[in-house]
Amino acid sequence: MFFPLFVDLSGKEILVVGAGTIASRRIRTLCDFSKKITVIAPEVTPEVRELAELRRVKLQRRRFEMTDLEGKDMVLAATDDDGLNQAIAEKCRALGIPVNSSSNQALCDFQFPSVVQDGDVVIGLNASGKNHRLVKETRKKVEQCLQVTDKDSKYKDSK
Repeated sequence: MFFPLFVDLSGKEILVVGAGTIASRRIRTLCDFSKKITVIAPEVTPEVRELAELRRVKLQRRRFEMTDLEGKDMVLAATDDDGLNQAIAEKCRALGIPVNSSSNQALCDFQFPSVVQDGDVVIGLNASGKNHRLVKETRKKVEQCLQVTDKDSKYKDSK
């Protein structure tokens, strides 16, 4: 079970390796918490391309290299290559960089929650990576309690 912890990411250098569906959701969530997000991926979703055009993220359309980890404070390994995600996680751990791997929970230093935001109130929901449907259902209940509509909430499930 993971302990919920809120971290100030405003000045942190965040690296997201990958720009597929899972990475896109996580990047979208991170955008309101950090202005220093670098995304490295040879192929990207339209949403990530749009975030780059809006200068919400710095996009590098290329393959990841281990030297990309230099100077990073947090890394999300969210590629469709389990071996690459594992190599990134292992290198991050060796360098003392907190890492989240979308393909293997055992390689995660932290879980990426489902997030609900209502003004200054931020709520993170997590089921230790075991029941994403329960988290989604709970998020919807929380949004109802706060009267946050889908239009208002740009935060969706992280998985």
